[in-house]
Amino acid sequence: MGLQRRALLAAAPLAVLAACSDDGADPNRVNQINRDRFVSGDGSNYRWEDPADRPEAPHVSGRSLDGEPLDTADWAGSVIVMNFWGSWCPPCRTEAPFLAEAAEHFRSEPVEFVGVNIRDTVDAAQAFERRYGIEYPSFNDAGGEIALQFVHYDISPTTIPVTFVIDAENRIFSVWREDFQDAETLIADVNKVLEP
Repeated sequence: MGLQRRALLAAAPLAVLAACSDDGADPNRVNQINRDRFVSGDGSNYRWEDPADRPEAPHVSGRSLDGEPLDTADWAGSVIVMNFWGSWCPPCRTEAPFLAEAAEHFRSEPVEFVGVNIRDTVDAAQAFERRYGIEYPSFNDAGGEIALQFVHYDISPTTIPVTFVIDAENRIFSVWREDFQDAETLIADVNKVLEP
């Protein structure tokens, strides 16, 4: 059964984030502003069991936190786990070890993990990844432009963390609007989309 269309009342904060991008901003000030704006995920998780009901995922390209080109088209035919996060987001810190564990679990499978780092400084984001052992790449989405691409699909990561599981046909299988409390939940979800 498809998801009923919902009003995207919370889309405005992403526009504000995009408008407030300032590459020369003081990192401490940026993180303070983000903490003030932080809204915890509402826990409304969705899954589209029937492939015919799954919405198309946006094609995402940009630069990694290391400045390297990054493009989801390079992973055609793989399941993609896309996690929207910020170093300034408390639940993102809570779930980071579980995402790292799940990524390690699927290292030899056709599964790609990628982060989308929102409204952050590169230094803070890279320190976060080192601290929590995140080895997969993350898009540098300081202005929230990548996040805005998801508004057109009635799924908008207006609060973080948000994690999308995208099937091998580039369709959204599930969306998690809360932080993971263990790796097993995400592993089970990815295993389900990997089933023939």
